[in-house]
Amino acid sequence: MNYLLVLIISYFIGTISGSYIIGKLFLDKDIRNYGSGNAGTTNAMRVLGKKAGVLTFAIDFFKGVAVTYIIGKIFGTNFVPLGILGAVIGHDFPFYMNFRGGKGVATTLGALALFNFPLTLICYIVWVLGTILTKIVSVGSILFFISIIIVYTFMSQLSISNIILVIIIALIGIIRHKENIKRIIAGNENKIGGRK
Repeated sequence: MNYLLVLIISYFIGTISGSYIIGKLFLDKDIRNYGSGNAGTTNAMRVLGKKAGVLTFAIDFFKGVAVTYIIGKIFGTNFVPLGILGAVIGHDFPFYMNFRGGKGVATTLGALALFNFPLTLICYIVWVLGTILTKIVSVGSILFFISIIIVYTFMSQLSISNIILVIIIALIGIIRHKENIKRIIAGNENKIGGRK
């Protein structure tokens, strides 16, 4: 029963979409109808402006933090990875947005940062360096998810089941970037400020 409750609570917290809320409330725009059509930070920055993009990132980041804190307090630390998975699914597939959400980068970062800051910091550095060196945001994001798999598999003290959950979270993030991967391979992915 606890497993189901964790998923339900986390999913609904995850459905709080920063870009969608900001676009609808303040600019009367549905972010999904503009730019890349993604309800994430980079598209929000391009379509709604830098301030809205930063606010979008903050909302998505801190809802991840909230999930880790709430699930940890109510159900215990062992349930947190399942909670993070629920939040990412909620962010990526929110029911009230016809299941068209973001890609879960900021939410995953926020949730894992509170869960295990040292390991997540390594992954964050990989993300930043990947973005700076390639000048492609999506490359940094993909490397971020790949680093999560490597770092949490070989450097964490998690149980096998929770490592598997973390790997699933990262794989969802990579799969959500499949169109970006196709464009990267074709050499058509935008540089800094491009699609995400």
